[in-house]
Amino acid sequence: MRILFWLAAIAILVLLVRARWQRWQRARRGEPEPERDGPRTITLIVIAIVIVYGTLIGYRLLVGD
Repeated sequence: MRILFWLAAIAILVLLVRARWQRWQRARRGEPEPERDGPRTITLIVIAIVIVYGTLIGYRLLVGD
């Protein structure tokens, strides 16, 4: 479980750094921010939390721990 947590944490950090880098590059070139389309970030975070906790609860129920 620790390995999964650290992999997820590293993935989030990489995505955040990548988004900041792209935003900085666009600002440096003078391009406007792109229009947002698709789900909001908070929606994706809530869905991810529900999936993770649902998986953990299902695993605990299956194992009987």
